[in-house]
Parts: sequence; structure tokens; C-alpha cells
Amino acid sequence: MATHPTPNAVALRRHRGVLVAAALLLLCFPHHSCGQEAATLAADEAMPAAAAADGDPDVVDGDAMRGGDVTDLGDVVGDAMADLTELAEDLDLDSENIAEGAGSADDVDDETAEEPAAPDAVPVADEAESDASDAEEAAGKDSETQQEESEAAAPVVQSGPYVDLLGDMLLSLEMVDEAHAQVHQHYTNEALSGKKVVGLYFSADWCGPCKQFTPDLVNFYNKMNSRRGKKDEFEIVWISRCRTVDDFGQYFTQMNWLALPPDEAMGQRGQLLGEKYKVKSIPTLVLLDEIGNVITTDGRNKIPMDKAGIGFPWRSPLSVLISTLVPRSFRLMVKTQLAGVLGLVKGILTGKKGVAT
Repeated sequence: MATHPTPNAVALRRHRGVLVAAALLLLCFPHHSCGQEAATLAADEAMPAAAAADGDPDVVDGDAMRGGDVTDLGDVVGDAMADLTELAEDLDLDSENIAEGAGSADDVDDETAEEPAAPDAVPVADEAESDASDAEEAAGKDSETQQEESEAAAPVVQSGPYVDLLGDMLLSLEMVDEAHAQVHQHYTNEALSGKKVVGLYFSADWCGPCKQFTPDLVNFYNKMNSRRGKKDEFEIVWISRCRTVDDFGQYFTQMNWLALPPDEAMGQRGQLLGEKYKVKSIPTLVLLDEIGNVITTDGRNKIPMDKAGIGFPWRSPLSVLISTLVPRSFRLMVKTQLAGVLGLVKGILTGKKGVAT
């Protein structure tokens, strides 16, 4: 690495040049002094005779003059040598200090070069790798979150008689306080799992008889679901005949069972259900078994006659015998096959009517 001389080093070089010049002058000066001294002696020898002949009182004695010149020159040279010696010592001292300073500077540079990196210092490559790993981890978490959201958003595929009958979702209502309520959604199969009897309750808020019957039905519903050995085996799904969604919400607060969503209950599905079970008036309560077969369509009149529910769900003797002897899975398979055959026959009949028309 290139270095630049310090001001002290430059001064040292200059003083050394002066010392060399002074030494050369001293080497040359003695010879010059000797020549001058010989000339002076010759002049001195001639001067006394001339002085004696002329009798000039202003003539100075040569010996005295020579002695004084030599003494003065020696003093000058001695003083000069002393000054030069002191200067040389000072210059040597300065050179030593400069050398020590340079050495300490070199030591500092070496220590700085050899000093290990601070523990907290992280190489750029390590930082890049750390950032890359953090990015990969964040991307992995984002992908997992997106996958969970997509799974949550994807509809659950359901099948079964009640899904075909009521659709995929049912609603329940929870009262938060006296003036506020919260509606919850439930998958149909989950909401009706384990239920032995399912009632379809056709009712509306504008119907006077409905308002009278609904409180009695609430009491009966609670009583049947609290029976020993048959707890929570009875469920009701309200098929609203209300005219608006607000009316639906207000009337739903008087019930503690499930409901078909209002857009479906007041739409095509609700209409098809009414036609299927021949609903002529409201309130109407249709009771179905666990696979959707009709137990009775006259639950509205049977409850007032059997408030204790002794004969509930009022099955026919034949229905009781079949449900006791035939397993549920087999009954469900037979019902599915019959439904398929009936649908095929209905389609054929509908096609024939279209051709005839």
C-alpha cells in the first residue's frame, strides 16, 4: 500500500541535507585556513621591516593579528559544531519518534486487520439466506392459509333423503339478549343426525291459529326431547309462510328449533314441499321418520289430543312393525330405489303428455 511522508520526515531529510553540506564545508575549510595562514606569515615577515623603515605607528603587530584571527575562527567553528551536534541530536530524536509513530501506526493497522468481525455482524450472504428462508416460510404459511380458506370455502358434499328434501343448509337462532339474536347455519345431515322423528312445521306470523298453536308446539317439543331414553330424538324444521324476511326473523324468535332459509321456504322449495305433503292450510305439522318416510301429516290435531305424547309419534301398527323388524339401511335403500323408479315413470308419463299435446 502506497504511503505519504509525514511533515516530520520531510524536515528530517532537509536537516540531514544541511548537516551533509556543513560537514563538507568543514572538510574544506581547514585547508583554506592553512593557505590563508601561510600567506599571513609571509605578510607578517614583510610588514615589520616596512613598519620599521617607515616608523608607521598605525601598523598592527602581525602576531597579534594572527593570533586574534585564529582564535576567533576556532571559536566560530566550535560554536558551529556545537550547534550542529545539538541539531543532529534533535534530528535523531525526531527520527526515532517518527519511526516509533510509524511503527505504532503499523501495529494499529495490523491489529485492525487481524481483529475478528464483531459477533453481531452477519455476512451479507447469511443475511440473504436468512431473508430467503423467511420468505419461503412466509410463502408456505400463506399457501397453507389459502388452502385452509379454500377448503373452508368449498361446499361440503352431502347426500341423503333430508338433503334432497330440505337442501344443504338449515338455520337456528340464538337469543343474545332480549332485543338481539344471532342466526347460525348448519349442514342438514349434521343438524338431523341421530333424529328419529323430524317434523315439518308450516306456519306464518300473520296466521292467527299459528300464533296460538306455536307456544303449545314449543312445550310439546321440549317435553318429547327430555324423555328418558329418547332425549333429543325429535327435531322440527320450520317451513315459513311469512311474507318478508323481517317477519321471518321476528317470528323465528318464538321458536327453539331449526328453520329452512327464508329465501328457500318462501321460494320454489317451500312450494314443492307444500305440494308434496298436500298442505291445504296452516298451521300444518308433518312428521317423518329417520329416512324421510311420512309418519303422519296430522300432527297439528294429534298434539292437542295427546299433550303428554303417550302415543307419539302416532305411527300405524304396520309402520311400527316395519321400523322394528327392517334395518334402517335396508329401508333407506328400498326408498331410494322406489324413488328412482317413480321418477322414471313420472318422466315417461310427462313425455307422453308432451307428445300428445
